[in-house]
Amino acid sequence: MTKYDVSRFRNVTVALNTPFTPSGDVDTEAAKRLTRYYIEKGIKSLYVCGSTGEGFLLDSRERMAIVDAVKEEAGDEMTVIVHVGCADTRHSAELAKHAVKAGADATSAVPCVYYHLGEESVYRHWTAITEAADLPFFIYNIPQLTSFHLSMELFNRMLANERVAGVKCSSEPCHDILRFKQAGGEDFIVFNGPDEQYLAGRLMGADAGIGGTYGAMPELYLKLEDLIQRGETQKAQLLQVKVTHFIYRLCSFPSMHGACKTIIRLDGVNIGNPRLPFLPVDEKDAAIIHLYQDIRNAVEEIKGW
Repeated sequence: MTKYDVSRFRNVTVALNTPFTPSGDVDTEAAKRLTRYYIEKGIKSLYVCGSTGEGFLLDSRERMAIVDAVKEEAGDEMTVIVHVGCADTRHSAELAKHAVKAGADATSAVPCVYYHLGEESVYRHWTAITEAADLPFFIYNIPQLTSFHLSMELFNRMLANERVAGVKCSSEPCHDILRFKQAGGEDFIVFNGPDEQYLAGRLMGADAGIGGTYGAMPELYLKLEDLIQRGETQKAQLLQVKVTHFIYRLCSFPSMHGACKTIIRLDGVNIGNPRLPFLPVDEKDAAIIHLYQDIRNAVEEIKGW
């Protein structure tokens, strides 16, 4: 059982896009503006340098700079979870130590990238990260990208570590959320990962959600969570249909990273284009303009719900 108070993690958590300058460097000033943008939207938690944040396309110095900028702007107004996963354990642990220094609220990590590791390797990898930082740690389970399927045996083994506070469950079977929540218990946080099933994940026991498309339409996810908490499941289902339709449209562009960044730019915060190999999306593209307009229309529509 975790030793930490996990109440501050029960939020709609935006997986933050990493801003870049036109020359391709990380843009820390834009990161501060983007953080403020979400504070003003009502978002209370951010997940930094994860899949959406192009974390694996950044070197350690760049990742630390983004974390510093976000935390400097967020202060105590937001909960900041830092993804510290790297291909190797040493650099992951260094990023975890930096997260403490930066004042972050928690760390998180995928099992590994590229190499197909066994459970003992992943156990030692995650354990070393928790030993490097006295912070809540969130397992990041995303087998469709890592090819590592978190077994209940390893999950239960990790639960014995008092710094393990939860899991970001991005595996596609919704019942994984149910299994992890039942095993973890009330004081263990399960984040729904797949954005297109936010409602289903919450109904299956997820305490909150972390997602990459949240950043392009934060008001819709905040309303979705509000409807769930109020028990208005039918309205929540109608809104989930809208959200999922928007997700499909975001995924129709050359890259979802590029599409989300362009939506955010159209809404007033220029965070540049994604880093190659992710492709940009032209803000003059009629399809992205129409999508942005449809999202804003949906935001207006749900205000009275």
